[in-house]
Amino acid sequence: MNVLEKIKRSWWVILSFIIFLNGFGFIYIAVRENNRNWLIEGIIYELPWFIFLIFGGVYGIPLFGLTPAHLIFLLALLLLFVSIVRSIWVAVKLGDVYDNEEKYTIKATELKRPDDPDSDNPMAQMGCCVCIIAIFIMFMIAVL
Repeated sequence: MNVLEKIKRSWWVILSFIIFLNGFGFIYIAVRENNRNWLIEGIIYELPWFIFLIFGGVYGIPLFGLTPAHLIFLLALLLLFVSIVRSIWVAVKLGDVYDNEEKYTIKATELKRPDDPDSDNPMAQMGCCVCIIAIFIMFMIAVL
């Protein structure tokens, strides 16, 4: 895969650098790659910004003092930096997958069952039943 295709497939990383939008990149790639964990991760990155905006809109954000709005904002900033590092890491890993698609594709194979000489042997089948009965008897002795 050439560089231009890699850039086109990883444009979503740019969203991680934008405040208030850092989780949407993961939500986009999760939907595109059908990965539930990345969807949850994107929601976790976006949730503090949403709570901060609602909390600030309802109660206001004072300039001084340590309020819950400030703590939520600090958490959102911390998650912003985490999302930047994590999105770059995921983009590099996805680039490796895109480069080696034949290595990561699931190929259908036909399973061949070897001929088991004991499958028609009634004594082999009887051994299984005897073993189950013996386990049941030992269980009954242990319970009593």
